[in-house]
Parts: sequence; structure tokens; C-alpha cells
Amino acid sequence: MRHFRFKPGRNCWRVEPTRRLAVLVDGEAYFAAVRSALIAAERQVFILAWDIHSAIELVKEPPEDGLPSSLSDLILELLERNPRLEVYILLWNYAPIYALEREPLFFGEHPWHKHPRLHFSMDNHHPVVASHHQKLVVIDGRIAFCGGFDLSKWRWDTAAHLAEDPRRVDADGVAYQPFHDVHMLADADVARALEELCLERWRRGTGESVAPCEPLEHDPWPSGVVPLLQDHECAIARTFPPYEDRRKVREVERLYVDMIESAERFVFMENQYLTSGAIRDALSRSLSRRRGPEVVIILPRDTGGWLEQHTMDVLRVRVLKDLHGADRHGRLRVYHPSIPDLETGCLMVHAKLTIVDDRLLRIGSSNLSNRSMGLDTECDLCVAAQDDGARAAIGGLRRRLLGMLLDAETESVAAAEEREGGLIGAIESLRSDGRTLAPVPTETDPEWERQLPDTRLIDPDRPLRASDLSYAVIGQRSLKPARRRLIIGAGLVALLLAMAAAWRWTPLGTWLDPQAITSSVSAVLLGPWGPLLALTGFVAGSLLAVPVTLLILIMAVVYGSLWGALYAMTGSMLAAAATYWLGSYLGGQTVERLSGGRIRRISERLARRGILTVVAVRVVPVAPFTVINLLAGASHIRPRDFLIGTLIGMLPGVAAMAIFAEGILAVVEGAEVKHFMLVVLGLVFIVALVLVARRMFARLETNPPS
Repeated sequence: MRHFRFKPGRNCWRVEPTRRLAVLVDGEAYFAAVRSALIAAERQVFILAWDIHSAIELVKEPPEDGLPSSLSDLILELLERNPRLEVYILLWNYAPIYALEREPLFFGEHPWHKHPRLHFSMDNHHPVVASHHQKLVVIDGRIAFCGGFDLSKWRWDTAAHLAEDPRRVDADGVAYQPFHDVHMLADADVARALEELCLERWRRGTGESVAPCEPLEHDPWPSGVVPLLQDHECAIARTFPPYEDRRKVREVERLYVDMIESAERFVFMENQYLTSGAIRDALSRSLSRRRGPEVVIILPRDTGGWLEQHTMDVLRVRVLKDLHGADRHGRLRVYHPSIPDLETGCLMVHAKLTIVDDRLLRIGSSNLSNRSMGLDTECDLCVAAQDDGARAAIGGLRRRLLGMLLDAETESVAAAEEREGGLIGAIESLRSDGRTLAPVPTETDPEWERQLPDTRLIDPDRPLRASDLSYAVIGQRSLKPARRRLIIGAGLVALLLAMAAAWRWTPLGTWLDPQAITSSVSAVLLGPWGPLLALTGFVAGSLLAVPVTLLILIMAVVYGSLWGALYAMTGSMLAAAATYWLGSYLGGQTVERLSGGRIRRISERLARRGILTVVAVRVVPVAPFTVINLLAGASHIRPRDFLIGTLIGMLPGVAAMAIFAEGILAVVEGAEVKHFMLVVLGLVFIVALVLVARRMFARLETNPPS
């Protein structure tokens, strides 16, 4: 049997001894243990959270100790009872997309600022679209909880995972689906190391330094929690994205890969997601070997709500297809728990657990997603069995988990493994028509599969660059148009580019003075045939490569913000449709035979097709409006996708220009200073967009994404 090596600085941060290490399975056990540890705290409590809810009930039955059962009430009571206790809560300053799922911290009452020794802060010190995903509770520097659980709603459940459980309701009394997760509890030097991590996170997140807790004699280990292992070394692996002066840390990813590569008999995983490219590649290498381990992965049937099901689940199917393609020897099984009596939803597998050969046990916050490998902050604990007793303990935990999901006793799982001679055979022999494990579907909605952009936009493994918005959603396609259209089309596109440059950088640009143009055309455009003439002029101007922003501005100035925006949007759509049709007629080889610069690269990436593709190039102006339309037609993006994407992508700019137009008119007419300031702000906004766009394109040309 191979000896696994933890390598600090490579696949872990530190390796520290722990006197006791326990695994808490499901919310009933975890929340009760946290409550017990909080009550025992004497000096200091640290909570690092992705999500938290003040009103969660840590225990469902009335406590015999007379203390509150809800999280916030308990903490406030403990602070009142113990004048030496300090509690620090560091919560990820979550993205707006999660606002409806979270406790309203800024609207209405919440308790996190109700006590001077209850220190609460929202942490947004991370790259754009990243999150703080570490889930830690450290008590007095003596014990530490680390795993997948948030101290939040929709997490509590029993190990029975009943289809209907009257206790499984949130703070508002609303029932939710069964929920499965695991957490680790460790003491001694492991707890001290995790306290150090908390102190550093607090310093970076708040700018305030907190001293570590002085050594104490008392033992806050929760009563009733039996250690799984004793006197073992435990590795701590982290993910930190590069941010400000902090360098990237990808120990989580490296440890996953090393664990998979070390496997001889089996790899057993429970996780919410399966989208990581690094995990896919490591598993594929293992599965393709003639002699290698069995791989069993337990996932939820659906990873979350509607959005996740149409993004992360689609990415999961892509990974599963790759894994099944690499599984030449039939050693892969991917299951989801099935509860027949469950009317809605599914058993949510939220655990982040990996067991290899019953000698490596890993539990933490990291998902099998790209985000967890390099974008979100993560923290995992991992132990390597040092003797047969430790291997038996880890094997017992694995069989307990499988028995829970297969509705079988732990002994039955052990007997099936002995009888079938392997993990997959045992599971297959224990599957039934009732509560069981079922294969995860490998099919998805083809429309969503087509529309979904590249993985790096939905599930990035590093901080996003501005250029990724365009390049992540745009693919490549071979283009074969008619030869006879090539010369005319190439000349036309070159002419359009030249005219766009002339309007921008030659004295012709002086003709494009909004006030002069507006004065000369208002008399005509405000007549009965004005709107029709305006729309015709808008389309004609677009075909002549007049900057579309100028055309929008003129519409807004002449017709006012509301009608001007409506006419400008209509004109934009008509112009886009006209030039799209022209590009479709000319064909893609027209673009391919251009100079080979930025326009060809845009064309290649427009070829992926999809609404998000068009939205991206509308929001980020990587080329003139007319040229983008021609390229879209030449790349054969579906007309429906092109028009919907154009509508969505153009709306923000049209609305902004319409609003700014009122300020421009007011300034022209000598209005108040506030109108002038409105225009100045508008110009600053527009200039900023132009500068960002130029910078993006410079980066794209010098450092295109791989």
C-alpha cells in the first residue's frame, strides 16, 4: 500500500497534531455540537461564514439547560452571562443574486450589532465574482469546527432524511427538502492553526488586529461527541485567490489531485458539484489505467435552484460525459440519493467529503468545482490513517454513510463488500426500489447546453479578467461561404472600418456635432413623417458606420428621453437586422480573408452562437456596431439569438444616453448647474467605458485567454 505524503506549501498549508478528531454527520449532530461548544466558551469565539442566519434553531427540542435554542439569542445570552467573552463573526459580503435567500441584514431588525462584545463584519476583500466560502467555528483556540455546514437556514436535518419531517422547517415555518452534510471537529494544534487563519482573515477583512486567545485549561469539547480518531496528524489545505498583496494558494486543488493519484482500491466522494477541470483530468487518468481504483461519487440529483440547475448541472453533464468516455474498464459510478416519497426537490448532498482506500479522510468547505480550486476561499482538513485501527474507523464512517443513503445497516454494507469483492459491486447489490442510490442523469436540455457559455465564465478557477466576459462566451467555428462574394464583401467590410475610423480620427468628426445636427434635422423629424424618416436615417447612418452612440444621442435629444429611447432602440434593432442579413449573405470567408487582426479574432469567437454571445459584445464594445452585426451574420449566429442578445445588450446604453440627453438640452439652453453636472457625470461614465473597452482590447491582443 502506498504511503501518502502531505507536503506543506504544495498540497497543504500545515500538518498539525490533534488529540481528538470527530466527524459530525448531518445537521442534528452538528448544530447540537456547536451549541454545546458555544456554551462552554470562556474567552473567544470566531465564526467564519459563507452564510449565517440569526434565528436558526440549533436544537429542535426545548433545551434542558434553560438557555436559548436560536443562534443569536444564545450568543447574546452567553455574552451577558460572561463579561470576558468576545464573539467575532465574519460573513461573506454576499452577491446580490443570493439576497432573497439570506437574512435581511440591512432591512429591518437583526441582532448582530446589539452587543458591544459581539463583533460582526461583512467581508468583501476578494476578487470580483469570488466568495469567502470557508466555514469555521473556533472556540477559545482549543477546538475548531471545519466542513461544509453553514450556520444558516435549510441545513438542519436528521440522518434519517425523512421525506416529511415536521421539524425540518426554517425560521419562517416553511418546510424545505432533506439536507445532508458533514463537518469535522478537531482540537489541540489543529485548532490553534485554524484560529490563526481566523485572526488573519479578520485582519484583512476589517483592518483590525485581534490577539489570539490566551491558553486556557478548560475543555470546550462538546459533551456526547465521540472522537473518530485520537492522536493523529491532520493536514490543513486552503484556497486563496490572488488579491491585493496576497498571492494565490491552491493547496485544495493539489491535495485532491494527489489523493486521486494515490488511490489503489477506490475513491469515494460526496459533493454538491462536479465541474472542476483538474478533478476531471485526475479521475480520467485514473480511470483510463488498466489497473486502477473504483470511483464512486455521490451527488445531488439537482445542485440547487433553477439557476444552478441550468448552469452548474449543465457543466456537470459535460464533465460526466468526459469521465464516462475515459472509463474504459467500467470502474466509475456516479449516484444521487433517491427518496421515493419525496414530492418536491431532492435530498441535497452538500457534503464535501473524500475517502481514498479507507486510509485518507478529507472533509472541508471545498466543492469539486473550479471556483473552489482557485477563486473562492476554502479550508479543508485531511488525515492519513497511521494504523489498522484508524483505517477501520475511516472504513466504518464510509459504510455508515453508504448505509444511510442505501437504507441499509452498516454491517450489511460491510458484508456486501466482502461478498462482492469491491465497492461498486456492494452498492449495486444493495440498491432497491425504495430509498436508494440511483445513477445521476447524463442528459440535459440541449437548448441550455447550446446557450451556456464556456466554463470559465460560469465556474471560473481564477479571478476573472475584463477580457473574459467576451472571450468566455464566444467559441470558434469553421466558415465556408461562396467564393464569388469574397472580394466584394471584404472590400465592403474594409470600407466600413475605414469610414468608422474617419468619423473618429479625421476632420469628418467635426460634422458629427450633436447640437448642429439636431438643429438642422429637428424641423423635419418632428413632422408627421418624422419618426419614419428618423428610423430610416438611423439605419442608413449605421450602414455608413456612423457611431451608433451618436445616433442614439440624436434621437434622445430630438424626441426626448422616453420617445427618443424607444425610437433609438427600434432603430438599433432595425439597423442590426439589416447588417446582420448583409453579413449572412456575404459569408464568413469574407472575414477570414481580412488582415488577420482583431476583427478576425472577433469573428472566430462569434461563431459559437448564443444569446449571451451577443449580449457580451454589445455590453463590451469590442468593435464598431456595424462591424459586429456583419460578423454575427457571417458567423451564422441564429437570428433569434442575435436579435434577443442585441435587445438585452443595447438597453443599458440606450437608456443611459436618453437620460443624459435631457441634461445636454438643459446645458445648451443655459440651465442650472445641476444639469451641467448631470452631463459631466454622463461624460465621465462614457469616457470610463471607452477607456475600459480600449484597455480590454489591448489585453486581449497581447494576452488572449488560453
